[in-house]
Amino acid sequence: MSSQKKITLLWRRLNVFELGKDVVLVPYYLGKALNYQVEICCDYSEDIADQIRKTPKEGLNFIKMKLSHNAILRSFSYVNYLRLHASNINILMCFHWRFETFINILLYSFFNKEGQIYIKLDTISGEEWNLSQRSLISKLIRKLLYKNCLQKVNVLSCETSQAYNLLCNNQYFGCQLKEKLVLMPNAFDEGLLKKTKIRERDFCEKENLIITVGRLGISQKNTVMIIEALKEIELKDWKFCFIGTVDRSLEYAINELYKKNPQKREQIYFVGEIKDKEELWGWYNKSKVFVLTSRWESYGLALNEAKRFKNYIISTRVGAAEDIIDKEKYGLFIGQEDSANLANILSQIINKEISIDVYQDYKGDQLSYEDTVQVLLTLLKKNNKLN
Repeated sequence: MSSQKKITLLWRRLNVFELGKDVVLVPYYLGKALNYQVEICCDYSEDIADQIRKTPKEGLNFIKMKLSHNAILRSFSYVNYLRLHASNINILMCFHWRFETFINILLYSFFNKEGQIYIKLDTISGEEWNLSQRSLISKLIRKLLYKNCLQKVNVLSCETSQAYNLLCNNQYFGCQLKEKLVLMPNAFDEGLLKKTKIRERDFCEKENLIITVGRLGISQKNTVMIIEALKEIELKDWKFCFIGTVDRSLEYAINELYKKNPQKREQIYFVGEIKDKEELWGWYNKSKVFVLTSRWESYGLALNEAKRFKNYIISTRVGAAEDIIDKEKYGLFIGQEDSANLANILSQIINKEISIDVYQDYKGDQLSYEDTVQVLLTLLKKNNKLN
């Protein structure tokens, strides 16, 4: 039996997109930093099993579990797994502050007195910690449960400054949270980038290209706002590319755009979903501007990718946009549903009335997972249990 220490993440059903997101990458890079084995316990399809086999990561193992979509039923599976394996887990990792997380915290700490617990909160507003609207009984129960679980947790992290400040000032748990909470933004997979053939372009090598990336047409992404803006502007020698699956609800707006502006067919185009990261990052690498018009985001990982490849960012105030744009140093904010404002900004960029070469002093790889997990290590090492 291997004597190497281990991080275990208890997750639900894994989808294909999560293979390249924080669900997999945070435990993986934390394990690399500590030289720990990493296992992710989750359910997944045979298609994802093929993806895992094709792109293995050293030190990372996926443990297939049959899990229910129901949180209570899913917890029974976690209970059984921890009953059998908790003593061999050095760091238990969970996402979100909710019922099944509480069960995992209490059970793991019962079976493994020496183990450590890390919770990635994935919260936008910290609303789950606000008990002011709860009934008296609910408030009392949650106070006891939250405080008990917090005592057993070693580290919690959140992804945005907004969430961090709200949690540290929480009227019920602020003092406890300040001791264990770190701000750790979602990051970029520099390890994967190094394996590609991408050569990063300087600004002068980029094309006059604007892109947006996401599930086009769904209510959250508000893609219609972009289409309305594009109707109003003269693109001149610029092009706009939509990247992502197109929801059927968007087809009418697209047809109307081309019907009323047939000359723009060669300048505005849709390339569909791009699953291959190297191909997708190639688009960011050659574009100068990235647009996000979402009505809401928990984080907005596309913003990270845009910043990594030094795109000027135009975004609504959602997710991590405030942190990433950094007081409009790396882009501009637009109002929700304000297509006229978006059209005006795009026109100014096209007419060179706004300088978008803003990354002269920015080091592209500074938002890597290797760097961001260091804040976790600082708190974990306070317990003198890591080596």
